[in-house]
Amino acid sequence: MEGISLLRAAAGELEAGRKVVECVVLATRGSAARHAGARMLTLEDGTLLGTVGGGTPELRCREMSRECLLDGRPRRVTMERGVVDIACGGAQDLGVRALSQADLVALTAALDAADAGRTGRLLVDWSAPEPVATYEPDDVPTHVGDPHLEGDVFVETVAAAERAVIFGGGHVGRALVPALAAIDFEVTVFDDRPDVAKPENFPAASRVILGDFANIDEGIELTPCDYVIVMTHGHVADEQVVAQAMRHNPCYLGCMGSRNKRRVLEKVVADAGATPEQIAAVDLPIGYSIGAVTPAEIAVSIAAKVIEVRHAGDADKGPSHVSHACPSM
Repeated sequence: MEGISLLRAAAGELEAGRKVVECVVLATRGSAARHAGARMLTLEDGTLLGTVGGGTPELRCREMSRECLLDGRPRRVTMERGVVDIACGGAQDLGVRALSQADLVALTAALDAADAGRTGRLLVDWSAPEPVATYEPDDVPTHVGDPHLEGDVFVETVAAAERAVIFGGGHVGRALVPALAAIDFEVTVFDDRPDVAKPENFPAASRVILGDFANIDEGIELTPCDYVIVMTHGHVADEQVVAQAMRHNPCYLGCMGSRNKRRVLEKVVADAGATPEQIAAVDLPIGYSIGAVTPAEIAVSIAAKVIEVRHAGDADKGPSHVSHACPSM
């Protein structure tokens, strides 16, 4: 559980009247296991959600979080080599605080805006005796910015979870849904078979659509922010979906099949008006060539590729980068 999922979990605990403590990485220097914005929640019953990097530093954070559950006092600490056992030699600035009903107001506003397709910023002033989140809506949609400190104020952009749309709910599709949900994608499954397109077949999916592969726009509106994965029950349907999905220029478009199938598909979509750039962007064969055979193994290879695409620009953004914005719409 990461990102907006942790914010939802925190809001749910507060709505239920239960205590919850968050530990957040505010900034990093050098090599660190997790960067700014990484979050761990400690619930009233001791349950832990999320991680700030594991190892000795996280054990210290767990101790501080348990103490905070009892006394409500915020903590701010730096974990660095020589203070705790961090072999990589970097440093993390962390904040630990008990969330309040005032935080619930800010979280609710942020989550409602994200669900409506808008972005905004949560701000926490760590110089205050009792740091509390406030929400600042964006007047216009923006790219998701990296979590960061502005002085003592920690700023993080809140936006809807990235969406993965799987066309085809066969064996690999069923294995892929929980794999993508586990890495914080909101997963939609689209299939044209009534016995397949049932929510109970995909418990980790956010949405299951029974639709027509020949006319996907009737069932779903794709966007440039989407990750589109095509694995229908037939070559013709694959070609139809890829040709239609290309028109929306998704962030990622992959299709299951062989290199020979790619040659056939390239001609079909070219005849349908696809540009050479659109054709080159299709990941086919999908995923990584790691010798995957079973549906679960193939799902892992696809999820790995999606992760790479998600973080494609991270190396250029420095060690503090933790989020990847979708293309302009």
